[in-house]
Amino acid sequence: MYQSTVPCPKCGAQNLRGQWVCAHCGNTLVVYCPSCHAGNAIDSQYCHACHTALQHTGVPPVQPQYQQPQQYTQYPQYPQQEQYPQPPPGYPPQQPPYQDYQAGYGQYGDYKPYPVHGGEAYAGGGLDGLIGKLKEIVRTTNPVLLSSLVVLVVGMTIFLILAFQFGWIKTGTETKVETVKDTRAPVISMLRVSEGANRAAIISWVTDEASSTQVEYGIWPYANTTTQIESDPRTGVNAGTLTHSVSLTNLLPKTSYIYRAISYDKAGNKGVSPDMQFDTAVSQ
Repeated sequence: MYQSTVPCPKCGAQNLRGQWVCAHCGNTLVVYCPSCHAGNAIDSQYCHACHTALQHTGVPPVQPQYQQPQQYTQYPQYPQQEQYPQPPPGYPPQQPPYQDYQAGYGQYGDYKPYPVHGGEAYAGGGLDGLIGKLKEIVRTTNPVLLSSLVVLVVGMTIFLILAFQFGWIKTGTETKVETVKDTRAPVISMLRVSEGANRAAIISWVTDEASSTQVEYGIWPYANTTTQIESDPRTGVNAGTLTHSVSLTNLLPKTSYIYRAISYDKAGNKGVSPDMQFDTAVSQ
């Protein structure tokens, strides 16, 4: 990179621009402004700070000499403060000597201070001390407030006794399980009849819950014959069934019959289908 040089005004040696002292003879390479005393390059014609014409003397302006501060040989004497006057004789007043309360109880009459104890009960025993404390509280408490507290405590006690007596408040961790009684009857659906062998008819249906199987039938219009009940869950022996089928035998030929399906669930609810009709075929 190119760098410009300036000649030393004293020995003519070339120095890099920006140096303050000549590297050959040690002459200064700075021109000081006579107005603002700012330093400028040796080949500057005007001050870069105040634009005053420069004199290339190479001699820095005379700086004012530092003056040592005046040394004080001794500190100034401040006026002495006046001392506070001495208290008059007899001040502060003497406190009366401590009186032995155990001997004559002093000026407080019947006052008896509690003795110093190290964890023991108050004077007179634990129960006596407690009774005395209660008497002190009763004596110093507002009678109206004390009566209200007594009434409140007695009332709360009576309420708790009645609550436990009548079972309003349960104790322990009793778990009460409420069972909902089943009152819904089984729903009968898909009721149909099919022809069986030897003048028989097969009645079949489906229920939405496990229940028993039974059919009432007869010659139109009287259904006065009932089949034996099967798969009855009310007995506890059988759980019931969802699909039901009953075979009606010894039917008359070419006769109209009426029938209805009946189912009982475990709770004893009875489901009955609408009355249905079928006709038997002509006997062979």
